[in-house]
Amino acid sequence: MAVRELHLLHDGYLELDMGMLVYMKTRYYGIKYEAALKPLLIITDTEKILVDSGIAPLPPSLARIVRYRKESTLLDELKNLGLSAEDIDIVINTHLHMDHCGNNRLFPKARYIVQRAELEYARNPDRFMRGGYVSSFFEKLDFETVEGDADITSGIRVIETPGHTPGHQSLLIQGGGRKIVYTGDAAPLLENLERRDITGIIYDPKKELESIDKLRSLGAEYIASHDLLQMRFDVKF
Repeated sequence: MAVRELHLLHDGYLELDMGMLVYMKTRYYGIKYEAALKPLLIITDTEKILVDSGIAPLPPSLARIVRYRKESTLLDELKNLGLSAEDIDIVINTHLHMDHCGNNRLFPKARYIVQRAELEYARNPDRFMRGGYVSSFFEKLDFETVEGDADITSGIRVIETPGHTPGHQSLLIQGGGRKIVYTGDAAPLLENLERRDITGIIYDPKKELESIDKLRSLGAEYIASHDLLQMRFDVKF
């Protein structure tokens, strides 16, 4: 089994203060940033794997304060590639924040994979992290949990990168002589990686910096989860 194609998909834009994306960068405070929501589709010889699933309609309490917009939906993006929700075999969540697992339920035939630490924390987060999780987006789904770095299939490996959340993971994809990392929110912007600047939404700053350095050490091509400077990434191996 080998990785054949990668396609960076879009599920809209989430409005954030830039200070939430780069920790303690005061000149970013008060600047609005429409963070792109960019799930990644991986096509192998036998499976279609989705990394993160974007955002879905929010509960009223959050809908009043969280702003997002969509020019197209995740299902539209799949349709443009000749695929439907039923074609997705695996959904890997980097973590369970609302903008990364919102559409999980759309994929009736998929297996769901997340770090055990993330699932446990999402079910009972600390008060200061509670606003990022919407339990209806992930509860009652039959998750397969992994612990630490783990091979999912040939050429696809989850990399444990805690800090943004306790159980965050990134993806390492290898094929055709190329090494590609999907950072998730371990590095929502390429700037986080390039300057070793941790994200502003943070559970453990020390672990977050260690995770950034872990990703940097891989010497790969990087896909940052929210960066507007990187809106397309399509590869055929």
